[in-house]
Amino acid sequence: MRLTATIAAALCLAACSGGGAADNESSGGSAAVEPTPGNLSIDPQNTVVPLDPPGNAAPVSPVPLPTASATPVAAIPAAFTGRWGMVANDCDPKRADNKGLLTIVGNRLSFYESRGEATALRRTEPTRIAFDLPMSGEGMTWSEPTTLTLLDDGKTLVREVTGSPDRAGSFRYSRCPA
Repeated sequence: MRLTATIAAALCLAACSGGGAADNESSGGSAAVEPTPGNLSIDPQNTVVPLDPPGNAAPVSPVPLPTASATPVAAIPAAFTGRWGMVANDCDPKRADNKGLLTIVGNRLSFYESRGEATALRRTEPTRIAFDLPMSGEGMTWSEPTTLTLLDDGKTLVREVTGSPDRAGSFRYSRCPA
């Protein structure tokens, strides 16, 4: 009796699994699994992993990617010029400790203890410029490849610095009141 029950259980298990191991590997097991392409670039419409799941609001047009070709410009556009502070106290001209103040006049960027003159300016997007920034301050000189991006209708400026790890980073400023 025991042998009969064991054989019956084994046969039921085999029948439920759909055959053998080879069938499970091709079907993805007991759960329905959509095959994922080895290289997702063969799925340009994102049908495997949709960007906008069904049932959401009207589809939103995708955000355009920055263009590969930047337009050279002679000067930093006027929208970027002025006084920018990391915190409100940076904008107070009476304070001597405004270490987060950035002043942009012409192609010159002035910080608390350093200054630089932007060279090789290029406009990469309507609200973004990139340039090389040779800097000097406290008896030292260095270069900071820099990108400036305007946000919030020109009220916020993001400065991204690449290059050496000790100077690289992203810094957010608010426009100082006139």
